Amino acid sequence: MTFATTYSYSDRRIFDLKTLVDAIRFVVINSVLAFIFLFLIVEEFEWAIFSNRKEIKDKVIDQTSWNIKTLI
Repeated sequence: MTFATTYSYSDRRIFDLKTLVDAIRFVVINSVLAFIFLFLIVEEFEWAIFSNRKEIKDKVIDQTSWNIKTLI
């Protein structure tokens, strides 16, 4: 291996601005998605508790992609 084809890791900064912005963007986007998913889960459990307490016997057919039973 010649000197021209080798790569020295000391030449590249690990924490450059692009890496920092990508990491912050990743954290923010996934936090928003986790927040939305948390409310969907809470709503599903809240409906199960409410319908059980009120003794509602309606059968709800949920074919949406956000149905918690199909996600888990």
